[in-house]
Amino acid sequence: MTDKLILALDVDRADEALALVRLLKPYLQLFKVGNQLFTREGPAFVKALRAEGVDIFLDQKWHDIPQTVAHAVTSAVALDVRYVTVHASGGLEMLQAAQAAVKGSRTEILAVTVLTSLDDGALRQIGFDRTAAEQVVRLARLAVLAGVHGLVCSPHEIELIRQQIQEPVKLVTPGVRSGKDGLQDQKRTLSAAEALQRGANHLVIGRPITKASDPVAATQALIAECALT
Repeated sequence: MTDKLILALDVDRADEALALVRLLKPYLQLFKVGNQLFTREGPAFVKALRAEGVDIFLDQKWHDIPQTVAHAVTSAVALDVRYVTVHASGGLEMLQAAQAAVKGSRTEILAVTVLTSLDDGALRQIGFDRTAAEQVVRLARLAVLAGVHGLVCSPHEIELIRQQIQEPVKLVTPGVRSGKDGLQDQKRTLSAAEALQRGANHLVIGRPITKASDPVAATQALIAECALT
């Protein structure tokens, strides 16, 4: 079993997600619950997943005033999730409030830098005059200053963050694919093996497994491809 690969449970219903977890938990320890599933099924479903003996990455990407985010994170801590996401662009005070809310628990904050669906052109459209890489480093520094020990970034920025950020920090890369898969809606991504080679701690994998005709075989192939056995 590995916790390097995080399966994104981006499906519509609890029964679909539970079936995937029960099928794949002999191979994977971490499962991501995002907006799609959490909005439909809620906290009770997270508790049901924890009862299966797996760890949860609650990917809600909160971005709000500090007190609101702190309360949301406190609720996530009560669900005993391993990771929860907030946007680094929420600012230093918000990040500090989120980090304070996990103190004394097993839950860790992951600060989202720049979404992997955005490239330099998309950032210019919304008013940023920096490249995606420059913005990622700026937000990574802010998160680390706030005491956050985990970041969500594109595989393309892994080496840059490792060079620019001296503090130990976990890097989680979303939208990762097998070496044979296309980009789909991700613009700044690499294969799973390449992301690990560059220094990622965890990789978020979705459709290459969830849409596979044989999810177990797809999972086993990806574990072998990444040399995690």
